[in-house]
Amino acid sequence: MKLLNKNMPAEVFGILMSAVERVLSVRKVGLDGGFTVSLEVDCGLCDERYIITSDCDSCTLRAADPLALFAAFGRFLRLSRFDGNGGFEPFVGKLDFTPKKKLRGMYFATHFDNFYHSAPIGKVCEVVEDLAMRGCNSLLVWFDMHHFTSMEDEGAQSLVKRLHAILAYANKIGIGGSLTMISNEGFSTSPNELRAEWAVQNGYHASPDSHYHVEICPSKEGGIEEILRARRAMLEYFADLKIDYVVYWPYDQGGCTCKDCAPWGSNGFLKLLPHFKSLIKEMMPNTKVIVSAWYFDRFTSGEWAGFTDRLGDEVFKDVPYILSFFANGELPPVLLEKGMPEGVKFIEFPEISMWTCSPWGGYGASHLAGFLDRNHTTGKAIYSGAYPYSEGIFEDANKFIELALYSGECESAVDALRVYMNFEFCTDSDELFEAFLLTEQTLARKRSHLENIHVTIADPSKIEEVRAVFEKYNSILPENITSSRNFRLFYLRALIDSEIVRNDGYSIRSELCQQAMREIDEIYFVNEKTCPWVRPATGR
Repeated sequence: MKLLNKNMPAEVFGILMSAVERVLSVRKVGLDGGFTVSLEVDCGLCDERYIITSDCDSCTLRAADPLALFAAFGRFLRLSRFDGNGGFEPFVGKLDFTPKKKLRGMYFATHFDNFYHSAPIGKVCEVVEDLAMRGCNSLLVWFDMHHFTSMEDEGAQSLVKRLHAILAYANKIGIGGSLTMISNEGFSTSPNELRAEWAVQNGYHASPDSHYHVEICPSKEGGIEEILRARRAMLEYFADLKIDYVVYWPYDQGGCTCKDCAPWGSNGFLKLLPHFKSLIKEMMPNTKVIVSAWYFDRFTSGEWAGFTDRLGDEVFKDVPYILSFFANGELPPVLLEKGMPEGVKFIEFPEISMWTCSPWGGYGASHLAGFLDRNHTTGKAIYSGAYPYSEGIFEDANKFIELALYSGECESAVDALRVYMNFEFCTDSDELFEAFLLTEQTLARKRSHLENIHVTIADPSKIEEVRAVFEKYNSILPENITSSRNFRLFYLRALIDSEIVRNDGYSIRSELCQQAMREIDEIYFVNEKTCPWVRPATGR
């Protein structure tokens, strides 16, 4: 295959060519002539539209911008056929495509020394390239400040440099950067007298999750100023980047249960919002603020109702989206009764990593096609886009599913999973696809404690069947495909699940299982600081 650049910026074309060469090399196809792909930015196109025109000898890709050319090239590759041994049958025909949803993002959780936090930055950038070729146009990260004394803290400097590097690389390709921020988070040195409250009081029936007790109360004198001081110090490190959105977040560790802030989501959270927006406008004039409704009504009641009543306020006039996640399509009562607020656009924060399994990714790869289909059935009429929550590379299939659904490449998660398998594994085998589907049925499991290495798998009935099929295709597919990361993680998952069942739930009893888990550790770039939540229980 040969790439011909008509007018892409040279640096962006170089990144695309490198990414394509990496993807094709796994399939033993080189960039050494033969079939020609021409790439052209067409300013007459808009809304990330691209047009693929291809025959047996050549292909022309025209797109609205360089990022859309990444998406066009990825789509062309997925429409074509590869046998994994150098065989290549190009897509023949014409496709004129405009993505359905405007915001097609991804959230990288850079914490716990997971893959995004600890892998070589080049490996993380490869994931960014793959996302671009799947139609992603926004990348969200979070600078978690609670465990740092200030921005001068050595750890803070290390993290901010890493996040900046990831977003800067995304910007080069054309992917917009985004930052999420807990509304009232603070450094570990936040003044004691300004700290937020977390007790079960003032209508709260549970304390907000993960409250680190360094958060700041905006209702106390000087509280808003301290919040903005800490936020300003952090934002300065990202001011040179193209940051399209900042997501203003209510909970996880955030919130305050004092009488002047409760209920947080419809009171203290909104009290702080105009000050927060003013700071963003000052420091990043072209950046919009997205308001998150995460965990509303989880710890107290009335937040959704009070929040929706305020959506007509002046402070929301230039808020482009409200972010939420309605698991399994279950809407809050106020939205069921009154319908979606007129003129308000929602985006989703779908869970693609942690659902039903602990530790997340600790057994290899997972997909959640059924779960994501249930969410999408309701969500496709509600949401204008999404930032799927990613804890690592083990749910690569879920990343593809979400981007395929929000772009409109596929109508269902199961259809997307089929496209994913055909391309990543270089086979359209029905037998392998059925086993691939079953890995969702065998995923749900639990452990009493992270330190407890006994695992209970909810439905082990198909585990031996799945292992047998993956063993079969591990032996008959080309070695370069079976050794690729995406196939290998599913193969290891099938092996580990089987060994767990064969050993009554104790992975430590099987050396084969432990070897597989150690291999996963290497793939994830696990280190001595990696949290047990994001790695296998190797010998622990």
